[in-house]
Amino acid sequence: MEVVGSIVLSIVQSILFYGKELGISIILFLILANGILYYMLYKKNKIYNKKGSFLLIPILLLGSTYFIFANRVFYTMNLFILALLHILMYAIVTNNFIHIGNIAVDTAIDLEDAITITKEKTKKVIGKQKIVEKERMKKVAISLLFVFGIVGIILILLASADSIFASLFSGVRIFFRNMNMTIIWSLMLRIIIIAVVYLFFLNYTLKLQKEYKQEEKESKNIKNEYEFTIKLLLIVLNIIYLVFCFIQIQSLFAKINMQETFNYANYARTGFFQLMFVSIINFAIILVSNRYNKKLIKILNLLLVIFTIVIAISSMYRMYMYEMEYGLTYLRMLVYIILISEIACFIPIIISLFNKKLHFIKACFIIVLCVYCGINYMNLENIIIKKNMDRQSSVPVDYEYIASIASEDSFTILEEKLQEENRTTKEKLEIVDILLRLANNSKSLSLQEWNIAKAKMKNVDIQNLQEQRKALEEIYDEERKDEERKIEETITTKPKNYLYHEMINENEEYFVEQIDSVMGTAVWKIEKATNNKKDYQIVNERLVVSTPSKIKFFENGLGFLERPTSIYCEKSELLVTHDSGKTFETIQFPNR
Repeated sequence: MEVVGSIVLSIVQSILFYGKELGISIILFLILANGILYYMLYKKNKIYNKKGSFLLIPILLLGSTYFIFANRVFYTMNLFILALLHILMYAIVTNNFIHIGNIAVDTAIDLEDAITITKEKTKKVIGKQKIVEKERMKKVAISLLFVFGIVGIILILLASADSIFASLFSGVRIFFRNMNMTIIWSLMLRIIIIAVVYLFFLNYTLKLQKEYKQEEKESKNIKNEYEFTIKLLLIVLNIIYLVFCFIQIQSLFAKINMQETFNYANYARTGFFQLMFVSIINFAIILVSNRYNKKLIKILNLLLVIFTIVIAISSMYRMYMYEMEYGLTYLRMLVYIILISEIACFIPIIISLFNKKLHFIKACFIIVLCVYCGINYMNLENIIIKKNMDRQSSVPVDYEYIASIASEDSFTILEEKLQEENRTTKEKLEIVDILLRLANNSKSLSLQEWNIAKAKMKNVDIQNLQEQRKALEEIYDEERKDEERKIEETITTKPKNYLYHEMINENEEYFVEQIDSVMGTAVWKIEKATNNKKDYQIVNERLVVSTPSKIKFFENGLGFLERPTSIYCEKSELLVTHDSGKTFETIQFPNR
């Protein structure tokens, strides 16, 4: 039974997956594989705990994502999660949960059982069909080799002796000459994969049926001498967390402006990883200390959980500040999800402090598994794109990032954003380019690769998108010409009698104009042009000695001003600016 099931699955997986993209094939294979495996265990009376079958729900949900969505963020990760869930499910079903590690390792390393049973079944089949004996098979093989060898030599001699006779075998020569080695290697690889899958599946079913001996460990009583240490540790940690949470509430929740002293990115990321480290410590401490059935320890553990929740909320708020300024990404979205999951996991932990019957590790596993299945169906891509495009911030929308994550799943939302009137022409061009890329990359799908999101792309009117892009390009060109005309008009209206004019680059150009002078002194007005002369600003108005004073600017706002200390020019001082002339500092030279 195990051998036949393994052969069927190994061949089916080759038909569904080899050389194909993953699609509906995943859910079909999962249904067939679990059906065969469950049937074999049922017939062998190896099903002891049917509660493990509930894991089929997340397995089928995760498997279904491959034919519902086109996004590839969880594409590879889900394969590992599905493998782990299968190992876990059948370890629970066969009452081998304690030996789950042994089952996984033995399946991958110890193939002796699978090879042995394959040999035995093969011998039985050969014996039943009364196939020729070994000695007779040897004689037949030797005879065939001898005949083929002699015939081959004769054919070669005859072909070399007569060209007409040789032409009869020209087709054979052409066949071998044009033989595609890629196809041969591909076929060999396919056969090897079929054999490996067969051995692994057969080995897994055999290991599940194996009776593992449970080593009995003597339970050690917790010594009272450690109780004081645990209490002291919990008290010290709670004091530290109290101070930390007070700072968080004062700085974050009181909405004190931290933008000038903190970097958004570092602040958010540091807070997140700090939280993860603290949470791991807290989980470990609660696991150990919860073994002491003492009222004080329970209260201290409860405070520890509450402080950790406050830290989680503050970390989430930091990420919110960062996201509102710079936009949402997959990493930032996952930060939110992890933090919310962590807060949810503390609920069963709190209950377990006062109710020993609740296994909070199992409850946390269910919460994490539900959240993971949920994010696979949330279509995070659409949420990220929508949030970024609707965000109100001085930082522009990063269409390059949107293009990098956009898949067939977000085609509809991008079409909707394209029709919004508040979008600039340049933004609409960016969106149309993404839509065209998605439409042009669509291809016809085989039955195994069928996917709902990709199948919808067949109805996309590519010609209409191309026409929209052409029309937007014409509008954008006109808008750019209008801007250039306005810049030229602005430049022509400005006075030509600049004392100093320096163009550093397209984003940095300086103009110094004398606006007043009296008794050998003058007032200089320093102006700066940015954004390819689109924006002008008056940086400073400064009193100088008119004729001898000199000024020079360099990149990134660096500049120098040579200014005599009096109209008689007896001495001069050298001033430096790092902010395009807004402020100057006198350079102090050592006295000789």
